[in-house]
Amino acid sequence: WECLFDRLAIPQSKQATAGQSLLVLNGAGGVGSIAIQLAKQLTGLTVVATASRPESIAWVRELGADHVVNHREDIVAQLKQIGVPQVDYVLVGTAIEPYFASIVEIIKPQGKITSIVRTTQPLAIEELFVKSVSFVWEMMFTRSMFQTADMVKQHELLNRVADLVDSQALRTTIVGSESTKHGRINAANLKEAHKALESGQVVGKLVLQGF
Repeated sequence: WECLFDRLAIPQSKQATAGQSLLVLNGAGGVGSIAIQLAKQLTGLTVVATASRPESIAWVRELGADHVVNHREDIVAQLKQIGVPQVDYVLVGTAIEPYFASIVEIIKPQGKITSIVRTTQPLAIEELFVKSVSFVWEMMFTRSMFQTADMVKQHELLNRVADLVDSQALRTTIVGSESTKHGRINAANLKEAHKALESGQVVGKLVLQGF
């Protein structure tokens, strides 16, 4: 929610966003899985998600992605092939470094980019200058950590999302498979959960019970 509607400042209006597009990098991850659904439910954006395996491709399509591109291949070429050569918004749910050059090329002038993953190497951010592109970070605990004046917004958006889940407008990102359900929290299950995450093949969210 914060990525789409606070950081990217996407209007919650199908009419205002008609003809615009969003690229979600790591569409099958926990954040990407919710972002795809929110974008399709509350905006008129054309949503392009990245995924590479048959099960993750099927998953993002089920969530409503209009197009799927393989992040292990040439993203720029694939976007041209599907008729979306440039996008208005990019949500990055994975390490941005391998994709930054492609993002610079496919983001529209005056477009917006947000990322939830800190960089481990410097980005050539000046390459966005000529297009007047905005780049903004999203860290979900910023409001609570710094007791910001708008901290109540987190409470409000969680209530809004809960209502969408209760009405079945949003589906859970906890996938009913062994790759996402790891039982009660203990050292052995934590180890297995981390092993699954490190494999890079998790779809949706991992769950450990017993907190």
